[in-house]
Amino acid sequence: MLKRLLIENIAIIDRLDIEFDKGLTILTGETGAGKSIIIDSLSLLLGTKFKKEIIRTGCTKACVSVVFEIEKKSAIERLTQMGISLEDNFLIVSREVYSSGKNICRVNNQFVLLSTLREITKHIFEIHGQNETHLLNDKRIQLLYIDRFCGKELEELKAEYKDLYHDYQEKKRLYEQIITKEEERERQLDLLNYQINEIESVKPQIGEDTELEKRKEIIQNSWKLKHNSEKILDTINNTIIDSLEMCIRLANENSRFDKEFEAISERLNNVYYEIEDISFSISKKSQSYEVNKDEIEQIVDRLDKINRLKKKYGSTIEKILEYRKNLLEEREKIRSSSEQALELKEYLSKTKERLEEISKKMSDIRRRKSEEFEKKVLEILSQLEMKNVSFYVNFLERELYEEGIDEVEFLISTNVGQQPKLLSAIASGGELSRIMLAIKSIVAEKDDVELIIFDEIDSGLSGVVANRLAKLLKELSKKHQIICITHLPQVAAAADTHYYVYKEVKENSTISNIKKLEGNEQLREIARMFSGENVTESSLLHAKQLKSQFV
Repeated sequence: MLKRLLIENIAIIDRLDIEFDKGLTILTGETGAGKSIIIDSLSLLLGTKFKKEIIRTGCTKACVSVVFEIEKKSAIERLTQMGISLEDNFLIVSREVYSSGKNICRVNNQFVLLSTLREITKHIFEIHGQNETHLLNDKRIQLLYIDRFCGKELEELKAEYKDLYHDYQEKKRLYEQIITKEEERERQLDLLNYQINEIESVKPQIGEDTELEKRKEIIQNSWKLKHNSEKILDTINNTIIDSLEMCIRLANENSRFDKEFEAISERLNNVYYEIEDISFSISKKSQSYEVNKDEIEQIVDRLDKINRLKKKYGSTIEKILEYRKNLLEEREKIRSSSEQALELKEYLSKTKERLEEISKKMSDIRRRKSEEFEKKVLEILSQLEMKNVSFYVNFLERELYEEGIDEVEFLISTNVGQQPKLLSAIASGGELSRIMLAIKSIVAEKDDVELIIFDEIDSGLSGVVANRLAKLLKELSKKHQIICITHLPQVAAAADTHYYVYKEVKENSTISNIKKLEGNEQLREIARMFSGENVTESSLLHAKQLKSQFV
């Protein structure tokens, strides 16, 4: 139940602080006094978009705050599931809007996102306005009303269906993307295989190109290397060795007379052996410089293959091998996407079967409950002086979509013997208003919302119909807290609480204000609604008679 509403700086409202009670609360007043501004302010708490023009002239921000006492067990459980803790079952909700476009939303003094605010409040209260009547011709809205009438019996099944359907659509889009790119993927796979095979056929090894270049340079200079090596050997063998042998012999002779020459002789011997070893190494190297025509061709061919890879895949063998690694990974991705396509295809097939199964159950519930819905609509329309009406819910089956397999059409015949046709083809504005009222009141019985707000939905009604509407709202207020803006005295007479909204000029500024009417004040307002500003004894008497029906 809405306990308190505070509005600041919205349109012509400076500051309004309103307390509410259970039952039926009626708001009346002259056109333009600010009644609908109060409802528009409440709609901000449902997360509706705002235009900065709604902020009162001269102000930079506006604020709407409410205090709810949550009474319905289902609402308390839902809020708890959403992580909202209640103290003594009170829920405090506020929204500040700024001329800069900024929003600040709070729930129980905790900052929340606008989307979170919307998700919370939509389960607490709802607003029905006169501008919704034209929506009654929309098939999607018609199905929405049927689903709300079906209540919890359909709710859980529909939630499961929607979750599964959204997942199905997401996977279907992914599958179609993969299939659409099949040819491109095959071309890409062919290219990857070619590149991988080209690299792997060469099998380059890190450092191999450097060694090959060295060997190539040696072979290309083999004559010079061999010539120089042989010259060195000749010098060693014919000059150095003979000279060393003589030096060793002379040192040995000296060592017989001077012992210090023993060390010199030993060192000369070491030099001799080192020269012999060098001679052996050079001789061995010299043999390796023999020109091998096949080897040079193999080296040139090998280097040519490596260099071709370098031009395509990287300037070094390390980069070529890194490129190959990336190619292998890319190929694996493409192969896995093919496997993924097969998995998705199987998933989509099974999921579609499950969706069809759930949607069939949903359709069965809708069709069964629609019969009860038709009867209730006709009962209320009869109360609203539409006695010879036929009303049907016609089901149309279609391919799976977000709502299942059902589309519905509301068909009506307003005269005996007339074939039922679409609402838009037959119903007048006044008839549409009554049909909307009937549907709203029926659906509201099924809803768990704490508060239902009606904004001038009685437009175009009068006389006996207006009286019946008043009784309908009064009955509905036994199950929900109702706030209703009305211009009908019959509806105003049904009020448990009656507020009069008016505007006044203060300090050269127009502001909207509100007053709670009691006793004679309420009777005079009802009389004014009958006769205008000149309230007569007759209109007062009529007001008392109307009021007495609801005492």
